[in-house]
Amino acid sequence: MNKPDDFECWRLPDDDSVPKVSMIKDQKVANAVALVIEREDHTLGNMLRMQLLEDDEVIFSGYRVPHPLEPAIQLKVQTRSEQVTPVQAVQAGVQALIGELDVLRDRFDSSLAQKRREFAAPPRGFP
Repeated sequence: MNKPDDFECWRLPDDDSVPKVSMIKDQKVANAVALVIEREDHTLGNMLRMQLLEDDEVIFSGYRVPHPLEPAIQLKVQTRSEQVTPVQAVQAGVQALIGELDVLRDRFDSSLAQKRREFAAPPRGFP
């Protein structure tokens, strides 16, 4: 099999010849853009889609993976008005996700520390 073991195909080149995110404005739908995010998959696409759908200004948010062997996702976002652009909605969604993931990490770390303390303590009822 001719598959690289270190997933070299998922790395962006160091010379910035491939941008991480590129934007295509939708010509048929008002206040809509399609963002192509390189080297990402369903993990980021689904989280970002769901976060954007919680925003009252976002009418539509969806993503797709054009091909399973192509390491990129296409995220489409449409907002209600021009006061909040799709790019601003995505930026706000990313910041909200970062906050939620920070809370998740903190809760995980505190639970892990608590479990380690419990297992380090001697069992009750033994001298």
